[in-house]
Amino acid sequence: SSLELSALGTAEHMHACSWIRNHLEEHTDTCLPKQDVYDAYKRYCDNLGCRPLSTANFGKIIREIFPNIKARRLGGRGQSKYPSPYCYGGIRRKTVVSLPPLPSLDLKVTESPSELAELVQSHSSEVMEAACALTCDWAEKILKRSFNSIVEVARFLLQQHIISSRGAHADLLMAMVLSG
Repeated sequence: SSLELSALGTAEHMHACSWIRNHLEEHTDTCLPKQDVYDAYKRYCDNLGCRPLSTANFGKIIREIFPNIKARRLGGRGQSKYPSPYCYGGIRRKTVVSLPPLPSLDLKVTESPSELAELVQSHSSEVMEAACALTCDWAEKILKRSFNSIVEVARFLLQQHIISSRGAHADLLMAMVLSG
């Protein structure tokens, strides 16, 4: 690979790969200004609170993911209407961007009642509070809004139809929220 070894496997590298795969796709008839693509990626990193890769390393990753893209110029030399006339030829922004998968918040249905009781007892309320707080923090970063409790996260996911509202867990949660 043309990427330097220090960049491989880092969180920054993984965020860049994820962003590129989730936001861009091959399309032979389009051109995207390189600076616009990098600026959108940089905003994504700022929202996540992570450090963006350099423009050079970001460009290397794009070329590895989309090996058929071509570097293009917009307009003739000195006649460009754009501050940076260089473009990626052969990719476009995806028309539908999918959210990253959400973690399952359900207890396994296959476990017997005695196994569930043992599982619940083995987790102190302190550990459960920490797990709920971490899940809320994660949801805030992904969904870009604040939550005060895991119940608020679950209610938001149901109300926005991000997860299915069909099922016993959803019915129970919505009944508790409506009655409370």
